[in-house]
Amino acid sequence: MILLVEDDSASRYALARILRNKGYEVIEATDGNEAFALFEKSHFDLVITDLKMPNQTGLVLIARIRVKWPNMPILLMSGFLSEAAGKLVAEGLAKFIHKPIEPEDLVATVQRLLRKSN
Repeated sequence: MILLVEDDSASRYALARILRNKGYEVIEATDGNEAFALFEKSHFDLVITDLKMPNQTGLVLIARIRVKWPNMPILLMSGFLSEAAGKLVAEGLAKFIHKPIEPEDLVATVQRLLRKSN
């Protein structure tokens, strides 16, 4: 099951639809706080999160996830890679995909991350 965290509803809907059309089960969250609450209730195989969100950024969400689930595959999405996000990616704590996201790139990256974690 994939947790998709994106504050922009149109983007979240489009990304979820792409993944669902490929057979993935996707749970959606609008920000890091909602995502972490869902994490407490369900098991996820992969987290896809936006970098810039209200209430709790993707960086904070990733840090919180890493404390409890250090091996969780995480895909960070953004139109730009900040220095802090770049450090997370360089340290192997998350993979990065650049927005706007091409559907084929999203699916290929998700497949790769899920294959690695199994």
